[in-house]
Amino acid sequence: MQFGYYIAKKLSLSKQHSFTKTITTLAIAAVSISICVVILAFGILLGFKQEIQEKVSGYAGDLSITSYQLSNGNENNILSIDSALLLQLNSNEKIESVYPFLNKAGILKSDSVLEGIMFKGVPANYNFSFYKKHLKKGRLPVYTDSTDNYDILISEHTSNILNVDTGDRALLYFIENGDVKRRRPKIVGIYNSGLQEFDKQFAIADLRVLQRIVGTDYSVAGGYEIKLHDFDDVDELQNSIQSSIDYNLSARSIKDLYPTIFQWLNMVDTNVLVIIVLMFVVAIINMVTVLLILIIDRIPMIGLLKSIGANTSKVLSIFNWQGVFILLGGLLVGNAIALGFAFLQTRYKLIGLPADTYYMDAVPFYLPLSHIVLINIGALLVCFLFTYLPVRIVAKIKPTQSINFR
Repeated sequence: MQFGYYIAKKLSLSKQHSFTKTITTLAIAAVSISICVVILAFGILLGFKQEIQEKVSGYAGDLSITSYQLSNGNENNILSIDSALLLQLNSNEKIESVYPFLNKAGILKSDSVLEGIMFKGVPANYNFSFYKKHLKKGRLPVYTDSTDNYDILISEHTSNILNVDTGDRALLYFIENGDVKRRRPKIVGIYNSGLQEFDKQFAIADLRVLQRIVGTDYSVAGGYEIKLHDFDDVDELQNSIQSSIDYNLSARSIKDLYPTIFQWLNMVDTNVLVIIVLMFVVAIINMVTVLLILIIDRIPMIGLLKSIGANTSKVLSIFNWQGVFILLGGLLVGNAIALGFAFLQTRYKLIGLPADTYYMDAVPFYLPLSHIVLINIGALLVCFLFTYLPVRIVAKIKPTQSINFR
């Protein structure tokens, strides 16, 4: 092994200019481009999925429990808040939080503009981290369990249409059982999540206020919003919760509520998988081609080594080591370029996107360390496996043939 390593190192890493060194450098560049594209494609895919999933979850939770209803609108049938069910759900170690919520359609009016808005009522202990992340102006509302609060949070889209700003008051109308109920809330914050289809529809209000719109006390809600520690558990928990709640309640995940978005993400999965396969094929072809060129170029050397007693396995090790140098060099350069670009993109948003189409204003990137390690190990094993075929040609070269090779 030391014999093959020493000669391969001299041939590939020598400071002197040579045909072998040039071919090795080109091969490293080709492999690095393939690895770079694979890492970026995978990281951007996961980034898209995580970003959109987080935004949809921020609006609706990972799971929701509501009454069965015939319509598919955002308003839910009213149910009585079940303290025992809330306690049971909160005791599940896979559940991060559970909140009662209530969606109620209203009409928000400024001086001259009317806009229909779905108000989502949330309780005093609601986690506003999603809205805090996307808050553009003002502050988050602060609700309590003891008094009704008429502070609301609206989207930047709604703010622009109504021409209102933080600190302004607007007229708000609700229609309930044929009666028109009027409120005068104060706009305390403006957010922009980038998920335009949701931003156009939703605003945040105090759950207590909406409870008094649909009833006479504070014991009702439209459902329960559930957030999980790990979204991968959503299907398992959905089935588990559905089997434990009353027959008239339905547990649905955001994949059920917004199937179009997740179907689109599945299509993106397929496209990226094709890109990854193609890049690995390109890397394999490059490796095989380069090794064939190196073997042909070094046939006289192979014959000379065999004539002085070097067995086939030692000669094979030379080209095996050259393949390793090419792969490791390509992996190092490819990782450096891909992760360097990912850092710059995440920090400075070099490549922007139209938010109306992609639900975000810049290309995202998310790739855990475990995925990076698996990509590199997979590339190393697959490419090295395919180098076995061209290297086996060395075993068929005889010293007498190599002497006459030109």
